[in-house]
Amino acid sequence: VALGSMGRYADALEDLNRAVTLDPNRAEPLIFRAAALRHLDRVDEALRDVEKALVLAPENAEALLERGILRQLMGNAAGAKADWERVVALAPDSPAADLAQQNLALNEAGPRRR
Repeated sequence: VALGSMGRYADALEDLNRAVTLDPNRAEPLIFRAAALRHLDRVDEALRDVEKALVLAPENAEALLERGILRQLMGNAAGAKADWERVVALAPDSPAADLAQQNLALNEAGPRRR
């Protein structure tokens, strides 16, 4: 995780792969790996990981936030909006909710016009 915060996503991915292998029934390593995969432009793989995490922890705000980001990247603005609204409803005072609200505001603003 620390490697990812330094922008070393490929290195972080190796550690996260080990973490997922050691404890495949925990959502957190899957969520972190999904974020690393997203930063490496491996969006389909990231979505698979976050979907697995949501099976394990359906109300995990971080997983929903990440899935919303992935859905937005894949052109599914409605799905992203639904995920981010759920984050805000589930954990209104969390950092995940703050990010979700920012993403919702950006979505509402739409693309910038020149």
